[in-house]
Amino acid sequence: MLRQTLTNLSVQVAERLPPDSLQPGAALLFPGPGSQPLTLQNVATISHWIVLDGTWRKASKLLHLNPELSRLPAFHFSDPPPGRYRVRRRPAEGQLSTAEAVRHLLGIVEPDLDTRPIDEAFEALVQRLIEQVPEHLRYRY
Repeated sequence: MLRQTLTNLSVQVAERLPPDSLQPGAALLFPGPGSQPLTLQNVATISHWIVLDGTWRKASKLLHLNPELSRLPAFHFSDPPPGRYRVRRRPAEGQLSTAEAVRHLLGIVEPDLDTRPIDEAFEALVQRLIEQVPEHLRYRY
């Protein structure tokens, strides 16, 4: 979905990153020990963002399998918006899906960028998933 809505996006599908694949100026968007609250002031020098896509368990595994990621500056949202991915449970409050996190990140680091296409595609995805749920169970979503 993000590939279809963002033009300046590079996607790498791999469990292990190729050697020397991290560019100078890269940072990781992932909450955890050692991550800093993301503010416009403390990310001014970041030129590339790495966002792990997958379930929270899978993202944690990717971080473990790629120790070079833990050497990057890491950031988290100090006050994230409420999650709208209501078809999946989050392990903790304040955690967002990848699309929601990227959309919120862009709202902070590129406030003039129109992120409505991300919102619209995300809502369409959620609606399609809910439509696949048997009707007698849809009240849960």
